[in-house]
Amino acid sequence: MKFIDKLFGKKKNEDLSVKFKIDDLLRFISDESEKEFNEIMPFIRRKYEEIDLTLYGIPEVIDSLLSAEVAENANKRVEKVGDANRDNIVNNLRSIIEKVLTPEEISLLSAFEFCVNAKSTLKTVVENTRRSQLYIKAIYPEESQKIISALSSLEDLIDELFLVIQNKKDRIDSFEKFSKEIGNYKRMQKQILETQSNVEFLGSRIDSMNNDIQEANNRLSELEKSREFERAKQLESEVEILKDKISDVDHNIRRLFSSLSKVFSRMEKQDKSEICVLSLEHREILQKLSHDPASALEHNMASFFADIKPRIENGSLGLKDHMCEKALQQLDKLRSSKELSSLGEQRKEYSLQLEGYISELNSLSVYRDREQLAEQIFRDGQTLKSTEHELDSEKKRLDTLTEESELLESGLNLEIKGLFEKNIEIEY
Repeated sequence: MKFIDKLFGKKKNEDLSVKFKIDDLLRFISDESEKEFNEIMPFIRRKYEEIDLTLYGIPEVIDSLLSAEVAENANKRVEKVGDANRDNIVNNLRSIIEKVLTPEEISLLSAFEFCVNAKSTLKTVVENTRRSQLYIKAIYPEESQKIISALSSLEDLIDELFLVIQNKKDRIDSFEKFSKEIGNYKRMQKQILETQSNVEFLGSRIDSMNNDIQEANNRLSELEKSREFERAKQLESEVEILKDKISDVDHNIRRLFSSLSKVFSRMEKQDKSEICVLSLEHREILQKLSHDPASALEHNMASFFADIKPRIENGSLGLKDHMCEKALQQLDKLRSSKELSSLGEQRKEYSLQLEGYISELNSLSVYRDREQLAEQIFRDGQTLKSTEHELDSEKKRLDTLTEESELLESGLNLEIKGLFEKNIEIEY
């Protein structure tokens, strides 16, 4: 406390104050802790010497007890158990000499531990010898008084040392606790700075991402207003129209062959069972007519029709008469009419147009560019939401840390004044 008195002086009527920067406070606390311990080092050393001197006297007390004569007026009955009780006391006194050893190093912790262990040893000795002391007092009254005096002297010395050590240790512990709180405060300031930096970084990143998304949206808008995009939309519309036209043609072709479906089915079965085997080309035509009639028109249909007619007429397909008649009528119509060939030409024309439109559409990069931009905007939007959520969490963390820091500052201000009972201010 002398250091503080030097800082403040001893004028009780003046409300003086001293200020410490938070970084200097740890060194100040460490210095004060060392100074206060140094103040009691001579006392500890002196008490160790007094305790050692008392311990050195115990062997003499033991020898005196072992060589003592029984008191003249001692009760004979008590005298009989005297030896056993004397040995018990001697053994316990020797345990004190063995266990109560003053530390070679003088430190607050070693002094505290010494006192605790010594007090525990003395307590055990007293408890172990309480009954024996009653017998010894009756048989060897002078030696009993020496034992009591030695133990009392030793206990008083240890208590005197322990009282000072415990008070000083409590104060040093308060210093250490305060130092830890300063360390916690400094770590918290580091966390606050890191969180502030992260908040700034995330905020800047969000601004940059918003700009990128806005620029991508602008490019997307310009792209959708371009001639190339308009042409792509037109081509896309033409493609859909042609697909519908081709679908209508395919429907009409299937309609022309629908009444011959039974004929085709029987021919396919007979071909598989090798009752009437078809040529490779006619087998391919038959398969296409069953699944995609329009694709069969690229073959020589006249040859195929010529092969069918005799089989319908001779009844080899096993069809009923009315079915045969209906099939022959449709077959003659297909052979004589230009409808089928006209539909085939029409489909070929549409297909060529469709191929041209699709080729032109594929050559345009505008749709791919648009898709890439749209995907980029979506990804950036997802990342933006995640970053905004992260920023919100960091801001909440910063608010919490700031609040805790303010509470800790208030607590440190009160605690430092309580430690030194002076008006000490901490500069944060």
